[in-house]
Amino acid sequence: ISSSRTLMSSGELSRRGSNAVGAFLPTPGPRAYTALVWWAFGLYALFLAKAPYTPSIEAEERYDSLMQQAMFSEEGHVAERQYRRALQELDQVNVFFWQWREPYNRLVPQRKAVVARARAEFEALSRERDALVSDAKATVGIWSRHGVEEVRSRFWADYQWGKDIAKRMSFWDVVFGVGGRRDEEAYVTLLRWVGQIMLNFTVGLVSALVRFVFTLVGLLWEYKTSLLSALLFFAVAFTAASSMVALFVGGMYATAVGGVYLAAQSQAARLEGRGGAPRQRVRHHYE
Repeated sequence: ISSSRTLMSSGELSRRGSNAVGAFLPTPGPRAYTALVWWAFGLYALFLAKAPYTPSIEAEERYDSLMQQAMFSEEGHVAERQYRRALQELDQVNVFFWQWREPYNRLVPQRKAVVARARAEFEALSRERDALVSDAKATVGIWSRHGVEEVRSRFWADYQWGKDIAKRMSFWDVVFGVGGRRDEEAYVTLLRWVGQIMLNFTVGLVSALVRFVFTLVGLLWEYKTSLLSALLFFAVAFTAASSMVALFVGGMYATAVGGVYLAAQSQAARLEGRGGAPRQRVRHHYE
């Protein structure tokens, strides 16, 4: 009887593990196939797709000319150096309680005025530089090689930013100790930590995806894209970004669920291999 109960419990454990894994698997159907096509297209657009538009030679030359004019402007470099020098000179006299100390009560207002003038000149030249960069990007367009490569590089930067957030969250969870009691078994504590790390990376990558949306809108504005072209490019770029996030997050959870399933199957196999529970001693009473 005890052996049959053990076999029943192992079978029940295996069945429960299979049901738990099956609950996370998508049901075959139009929705699942549509999601699969969307995911595959997003990864293709992110890793393999080439720029669909090739600018003319004149457009490329104008792009290079405007970018060089914007990046190597002597006036801009001079204004930046003057602004930094003004900040350094202000830091030299900006001491505690300078309002009531001589000669700082006279020097600080003067140097703050110099910093304000230098900052105004630097910001004006920066706006001119940004306008030149925007004109250069509008010459080739967002669908060109320049636009596609910049969008990809911005996405990977935001993607890394999200992973760094998740790492910092996990670090502070370790420092302050998330969950776990002294009387808790080791595997329960381990599962708790794994679940917390997975949650941290989910939050970090979703935050990165939201940040990339704002980055993408800014790039579309810089390239001066028309409304219809901007909507189409946004759809393609967002599909690519969300596909990568779905790949990472989905793979992470699939690995965790697969590990739980294998652990349940291993436990069931050990119970079946025992061939039943140990026999209980029967005491005979003699009169």
